[in-house]
Amino acid sequence: MRLSCVAVVLVALPFAVPAFAQSSNISKLQGDAANKSADTEGPPIAFYTELSADEESAETYSPGKGRFDVTLDRKTLKFTWKVTYSGLTSPLTSASIHGPQTPGCEAGVLIDLAPKGPRAPLEGSVTLNEGQLEYLLTGRMYVNLHTVKYPNGEIRGQLSRQRPAGSTPPEG
Repeated sequence: MRLSCVAVVLVALPFAVPAFAQSSNISKLQGDAANKSADTEGPPIAFYTELSADEESAETYSPGKGRFDVTLDRKTLKFTWKVTYSGLTSPLTSASIHGPQTPGCEAGVLIDLAPKGPRAPLEGSVTLNEGQLEYLLTGRMYVNLHTVKYPNGEIRGQLSRQRPAGSTPPEG
């Protein structure tokens, strides 16, 4: 699996530059003193993922399931989450957001979701930095729950933006 991840990164590298060049997304969300963009106004942006063993990069046999819900405050970049899970094969040892990466590959820990130890439900918040915001907006973060039996991760899911209630997908 690692070899294919390297190949994906090498093939995708020329296409990654335009995503990082879109720093206007960051400044629009953060706003600046000279230009308070309308993008910093409005409701928080919601992201989510369903967690399952199917998303793990290593072979994992678990009936475990979970859900990660998060909101991002447009002005402050406060990232507030709740993780629910059930059916794990052994006790939870840690929970974290990893990135940057592409689906199916592995990456380092960006955010510890249980800094005071794993307790259900896992809830908390942090303020994102510019790099973390870029990874979130470009779909390069995943949530991973680690257990005694599966120390590299038992259930996992790729973060994606949740469509606002009542919105319709774009045509085309």
